[in-house]
Parts: sequence; C-alpha cells; structure tokens
Amino acid sequence: MRLRALALHGISTTIGSASNCMLAAMAADATAPGGITHLDHTPDAIAAFLRPRPVAALFGVGPATASLLVRHGLHTIGAVADTPLGTLQRLLGKTTGCQIHDRARGEDPRPVTPQAPARSCSADHAFPRDELDPARHRQAVLALAEQLGARLRKERQVTGWLTMTVRYADRSTTVRTRRLPEPTNHTAALARTGYESGVGTGSRAVA
Repeated sequence: MRLRALALHGISTTIGSASNCMLAAMAADATAPGGITHLDHTPDAIAAFLRPRPVAALFGVGPATASLLVRHGLHTIGAVADTPLGTLQRLLGKTTGCQIHDRARGEDPRPVTPQAPARSCSADHAFPRDELDPARHRQAVLALAEQLGARLRKERQVTGWLTMTVRYADRSTTVRTRRLPEPTNHTAALARTGYESGVGTGSRAVA
C-alpha cells in the first residue's frame, strides 16, 4: 500500500492500525514518517500504549483541555483513566468529560465506514458540428484524457481500462475497450491509449 501510494501519487504514507478509529489515529501519530504501527487489540497492549503518554496526546484533547487537566495534576492518559467520571465531568462538562473518560481507556464507539472508490469515471465531448478532421478528433481525445486524469488524481484513484465510445454523423456508434499497460491516472498514458484504440481517427465524420 505504501509503495503503491508513493509510486502512483508521490505520497509518503504513515499507517496506524488498531481496533478502533481513535487508537488507529493515535498509532499513526506515534509512528515515524513512512512507517507502520500496529496496536494489538488486547486490553494490556492498549493500556501499555496509552497510559504513559502525555494527556495532550489523547485523541480529541486540545491545548486548552490539556492545560486544564495538567493544572489539576492529570499529566498522563493513565492518570485521566484512573480519574472518576464525575470528576472529569465537573472539570470538562458532562459530554466532554464522558468522551475523555472513555478515550483514556481506549474506547471509541464510532463505526468504521470505509468509502468505496467509484467503479467508473467518465467524460464526454460533442463537436458543434459533424467533424471530419482527424486532428480535431485527436484534440478531443486529449481533452477527454485531461478531464479523466484530473478527476482520477483528485480522487486519488487509478484505472487499468479505458473505453472509448464514438458516435458518428450517421448516428452509428463504435465502442472499444483497451487495457492500459499499467494502472494510471496520467493524462499522457490515457491519451495514448485513446489514440491507439483507433476510434474516431479515420475518415468518418464524428458527431
């Protein structure tokens, strides 16, 4: 995953994995750039990870909250975990106190909701009039490749297949699908594959 992100997007990733969102985020924060940290799901492992850390490292604790907790002698996450819920609620308020109480014990009820990438991405172009000029056809293919490439890069996705659909002046349609040499979101590679499909580059007028 890390190598693919670096090769395709030039992004150096730091990965944290754990039994819930909060712990995974904290594991990533505690990881050196480009590294991976896996936090075991056992209570002992979670406690060993959380308890020695400064209270400011607890997910959701900002500078003001951290300063308030430290002023009351709560310097570590372990100290917060050992503090009665009622005490934290008096210091931080009912809702925030409950959240901090749970998080100091490694609890995070938020569900993991992965966002599935789009299965397809499309772009279209229509000439203002039926077009016979192959150079204009190639310009249209390049413009479409630029649109697709920009959209894929924005979504941090790549594609391994390209389908070209061309409607001619007589209203007939040609569809060709080609596999790219490797998954990509680069405009030049998409345009090259579009040109190689041969669709719309002949002597027929394209609508």
